[in-house]
Order: sequence, then structure tokens, then C-alpha cells
Amino acid sequence: MSEPFFKTDCPSCGAPVHAHSATAVTLVCGFCHSLLVCQGGGIIDSGRDSALLEDFSPLQIGTSGTFANRPFAIIGRLQAKYDAGMWNEWYVQFEDGANGWLSESGDQYVFTLPAAEPLQEIPEFSSLVAGRSSLIYRNKRFWAADVRDVVLEQAAAQGELPFAVPPQMKNQVADWRCEQIFLTLDYASSPPEVFVGQGVKLADLQLGNTRSSEQVADSAGRLKGTRQAESCPNCGSPVQWITGLTPSILCPSCGSSLDAAEGKLELLEANNRRNAQAYSFTLNLGAEATIENRTYTLIGAVRREELEPEAAFQAVYHGGNGGVVGDPWTEYLLFEPQAGFMWLVESGDGEWSVSETLNVWPRLQGDLFQPQGLRKLYDYGGRVVFAAGAFYWHIRQGDVDFYSDYRQNSNGKLCAECNRHEASWSQSTPISYRQVRRWFGIGDGKIPQHSADRDADLPPTWLVALLSIIFIIINLPAWAAMFLSPEDMSLPGVASFLVFYFLIRRGRLSDDEE
Repeated sequence: MSEPFFKTDCPSCGAPVHAHSATAVTLVCGFCHSLLVCQGGGIIDSGRDSALLEDFSPLQIGTSGTFANRPFAIIGRLQAKYDAGMWNEWYVQFEDGANGWLSESGDQYVFTLPAAEPLQEIPEFSSLVAGRSSLIYRNKRFWAADVRDVVLEQAAAQGELPFAVPPQMKNQVADWRCEQIFLTLDYASSPPEVFVGQGVKLADLQLGNTRSSEQVADSAGRLKGTRQAESCPNCGSPVQWITGLTPSILCPSCGSSLDAAEGKLELLEANNRRNAQAYSFTLNLGAEATIENRTYTLIGAVRREELEPEAAFQAVYHGGNGGVVGDPWTEYLLFEPQAGFMWLVESGDGEWSVSETLNVWPRLQGDLFQPQGLRKLYDYGGRVVFAAGAFYWHIRQGDVDFYSDYRQNSNGKLCAECNRHEASWSQSTPISYRQVRRWFGIGDGKIPQHSADRDADLPPTWLVALLSIIFIIINLPAWAAMFLSPEDMSLPGVASFLVFYFLIRRGRLSDDEE
């Protein structure tokens, strides 16, 4: 980390305060958490403190790393909580004195820098719709991925920031994506500031000086990923959640929205749905699964009902409730402290798949929000019927999204999920019910016996091999007779070949299934 640009003492407690960037406007005392403002060559106390919510991020002030072959260090942090969730903006300084931002939201990380070239045409914020609005920057078409008119009621800071942090922050921000490239328009200033970067994985940043498990334990009293339990303040039923994951919890009994940010449950929005438990899930909250030698915990489950595409489109973009209801499906959110999040999807027909939210979008076709070279399967809508557990965003009953599925490879899918504020792409891979059973260590009776390609599961390989051997033994005399009488072998020969091909084909599919 670079030498401080200037040093002074906190006017509130007298502790030393350092600034590493000449652009610092806000400083936070590391001892008393006073929010300080740089003014007239010195600093003054704003009269407010800036205590952070302990969210167990591995990042901290002083964490170093490398982005695009440029070493950097984290010098500041803005932690923002708003109606849809919470995220961190880490302010970084490169060795050459330039600055950038590392955004941390859920399991998504994005690194952005001030744009080297201005955007020629700035769209009006009020006209933007996620997944439908696009712009051209440096000869590439970017699509709106997240459009937010945000009011930050609880913004906290740490270290130093290049702007003042008022008690309440109102801002308009639009995020855009083009394959691996990420672009942000910050409408807080006029004209809006432009930032360009890309989605990243922390493992690729060669990070140093991250927080250890011991440091997390010292600062928070418990490690990220440990389970906590308390009674729902609305209905009294027990509620379990994973600490340090999300401040938003949904009671599995009454459906009330709860806040667990301070380590105890507070009621945000009561829901007296006493029959909520009637929406039983195949997999239970708190269930553990062993996947690739890691232990995942099922922390959230949401039941959605399918809507006709026209009605869903109308509901998402013009208002309404979504109209006609079709088959339901269930999405399970799994969490492992080191690996992060994983989605497991169960269809109404008992099909199973693993879904991954993509940080690198597919290459899209011209001015159409469609992936190049992939066949479209269908459009449909989804409405939240009921949700229980913890999620990294605030999910609500009645939320409607619009989906478009495309065939990828032989049986995988790419899915575009859109509403007015957010658009995302996910990749879905089918898995068998046997695999789900093995992961969760449960018996045969509870999991429907279908995999995500809508086919019943296939016979085991050993049975196919046995049938093939029996078929050959039985038909050897007939084949010998056909070779002795060539004029009689055409039709029986073709029939024998087709049966044998069918058996071999089933055997290969059984291998894939296993």
C-alpha cells in the first residue's frame, strides 16, 4: 500500500487519520468511526458516525491485488443498504495513483475504471429498461443489465472516498454489459460519469492481505457461514439463517420479511399467511449437500408459477398480475462459505437442473436481445408464489419476471431473465434425480424420478449390456442361416441391426446418466 498523501488527527477522538489519495473527500476514523470531511486543507467532524454492518467480506482496507496487470490496493469502502438488498463498493488505488472501483454484490464482483473515452450519446435515465435498452460504445453494443433509482437510507463508509456521504443518498445508476465488458453510467453528476470494466473472480485478482477466518471471528464473534436460530417476531415460529450472508430473511411459517443485519431478527413486513407451510418443498431449508467435497447448505427456496408469455410481458413492462397460471417450479439457493452460491431448480414435472448466473454474457445478435447461433425454445413468465429462507436480494410475493430459453449444446439451456430493473443470463445443466439424492444423502422415495431433459431415467448400464449379450446369443443361429441364404437376409438383417443399435444407444445414454 502506498505512503499516505497526508496525515492528521481525528478531531473527535484524537486518533491518527491517514489519506492515501489526493482526491479524498470523506475520511472515516478507524477508531471511533466518525465521518470526517476534507475541507480547506484540513478535516472537520460531520457529527455522524459510520459503523459498518459486519457482512464477512474477505476484502478489507489494505487488501492488495492485480487487475489487468496493474497492482492496486483498497483504500476505501462504501457499504450501501437499500430496499432491494445490500452491496459494497471498494475504492482502490493503483500504483500510478489512478483510482477504480471493485463492486461486491452477492456472489458477483465487477472491477470498473473511469472510461478512457466519453460516451457520445447519453441516454435519458427515465427511458431505460433492463434487457430492452441498448447503446453503442467503442463500436460495441451494450445492453442495460441493471437500472436503479436508488435511495440509500443506510450508507456507511470506511477508509477514504472521493465524495461526501450525506445522511441520505439519492442516485440513479445504470449498468450495461457486452459479453465480458461492464459499463456503468452514474447519473449523480451531469453529464453522468462513465466507468468501464469487467466481471471478475476474486481468485483471479491475486489478492493479498485479505481477512483471515481468525480476523473475522475477532471482529464479528462468529464465522461466516455458521447457522443461527431465533423465533419469528410475527408468528413465533423458529427461523434459521446463515450469518453474514444477507440482511433479508423470509419466515418459512408465515412468510414475513425479516431483517437479520444486526444479528437478531427484526420485523420488516408482516405476512399473516398461516398456511405458508402448506407450500411444501421437496428439499428442506437447512438441508446439507456434499458437492465436489464441499458441504453446501440449502438457505432459501422459492416457488414460482408459470405465466403465459404475453400476460407476463404485460405485467413486467406495463403492469398487471400476469394472468393465466401454468405449471409451478421451485428454485433452491445453496451456499458454501468458500465456493459461494449455487442454484438447484426443480420443475413441476420433477425434472432437475443446476443453474449458474453468468458474469460473462453470451454474444448477442445485433440489436436483438438473443444469443447468436442458438435456437430459441420458448418464452414464458414466472410469478413468486411463496419464498422462505435467506436470499441475497429482497424477494417479494407476486414478483413477476419474463424468461426466454435457448438450446445450448445437446441438452443444456441459456436463459434470459428480465424485469424492468434487471436483466441477467443463466446457464442451466440437467442432472438426474440420482445425483440430487446422492448430494443430499436421501432415500429413493422423495425425489421425483426424472432428469431435466424431460425423459424418465434410463436402465442401468449392466442391464443394457446383459440384454445385448442375450440378444446376440439368441440370434446367432438365425444370422448364420441368413449368411447361407443371402436372398433372405435383407429384412431380418435390417431389423436385427436396428434392435442392436437401440440397445447400444441406451447403454451409452445410461453411461451419461450415471
